[in-house]
Amino acid sequence: MNIQDKIITYYSNAREFIKQNNPKAARAYVLAILNYAFDTYKQAKTILIKAKTAAFLDKWLAVSRELRTNGITDFVLKCFGLPTKQEQNLPKATKKPADPKPAKSVIADEPVQPSFSSDEIDITGLIAETAKTQGWCAELFEKTKKAVVEITLSCSDSIASGTGFIISSNGYLLTNDHVVFNEASQGYYTKAKMSFSGEKKGYKINILFSDKKADVALCSFNPEEVGEFSVIKRIPDYSQVLQGADCLVIGNAFGMGLAPFTGVVRFTKNDDGNLVYTAPSNPGDSGGPVLNRQGECIGINKSKTVTVNNVSADGYANATPMDTIEKLLNKWCKSNGIKF
Repeated sequence: MNIQDKIITYYSNAREFIKQNNPKAARAYVLAILNYAFDTYKQAKTILIKAKTAAFLDKWLAVSRELRTNGITDFVLKCFGLPTKQEQNLPKATKKPADPKPAKSVIADEPVQPSFSSDEIDITGLIAETAKTQGWCAELFEKTKKAVVEITLSCSDSIASGTGFIISSNGYLLTNDHVVFNEASQGYYTKAKMSFSGEKKGYKINILFSDKKADVALCSFNPEEVGEFSVIKRIPDYSQVLQGADCLVIGNAFGMGLAPFTGVVRFTKNDDGNLVYTAPSNPGDSGGPVLNRQGECIGINKSKTVTVNNVSADGYANATPMDTIEKLLNKWCKSNGIKF
């Protein structure tokens, strides 16, 4: 991904946080934009590109200052191409937005020799360019897929597959109880392996603890055998999940390999205690993480509702919510001296 694409991606992320009224998170992405734009300034070949980039820096430095000092004001909303508070019929900010100031403090004394052409570093027309991004779902899947695993299980008379995800760098992962439990023999599978997307090599996993009611199982693996992998972060406060929030699920449907699919939260917790969301979940997707836009796990995908009162249901997938999972993890870890 070149500098322009990175700036466009960060702009899109910041804009989403502006919509969510989260100035702190939005400013973090604005600072990332400034870092890459400054690199562009240093590598500019021509005076024209340098001047355009300096103007760009001036504008987004002002946005950063405004987010830090006054929060999401009309000035910030305009810079992100969003309706102002007046246009939304909302109260205006009490403080006047700061005027953009020159970016002298961030401009290098001596330009660095560029390593790519000037065509690649022209970052004008940023808002229009956001349409070229492939979306937060693709970006989040790329970022997290090394923390999600395909699970293969076997015993003397059957084989099965599902999904799991790594929650700790010292070798722990979560999946569903029904993924690792063999209904035919009424016992847990004797052999269980995990593998990463696109890799044939499997790694042994051990089933440590399980809860049938919540449909959650904690497993372990040897991180020294695996090599490079990442970890899925868990949302620290499940009460922050809202109805209508976007979610991304990663699963191993029909054992055909890891793939993402998306949905919207219908209910954060229904009468059965499930997180319910719209998603085309299929066999093999069970045990996969349900992620918010920030890549935090909000639940474990486990089933879908097929009928309600003898009426066919569509788009009702169920997950064990993260607050339920955290209670189980705390119990298992406390009683067994496990630390993540």
